[in-house]
Amino acid sequence: MGAKKEKVILFCDGKKCCKYNEEVVECLHDLVKENDLKKRVKIKKAKCQGMCKHAPVVCIKKDQCLTKATEKEVKKWFEKHIA
Repeated sequence: MGAKKEKVILFCDGKKCCKYNEEVVECLHDLVKENDLKKRVKIKKAKCQGMCKHAPVVCIKKDQCLTKATEKEVKKWFEKHIA
């Protein structure tokens, strides 16, 4: 059995997203901690993702982004793609 692959969650820290992403980023850190995934999941800042109209934005990959993220939606998204 091999070790599970590490996942990186990127949160947009562009000009508009950074105004709205504090609650979302805090929620992500809490979810990683609650699910004991600190060794497998990293949360990092990303430069502007070009989706300013949909701030705040969090992504795993370009095709797995959550836009207009709220704490409630982040929890569902996390369960689907991370946990």
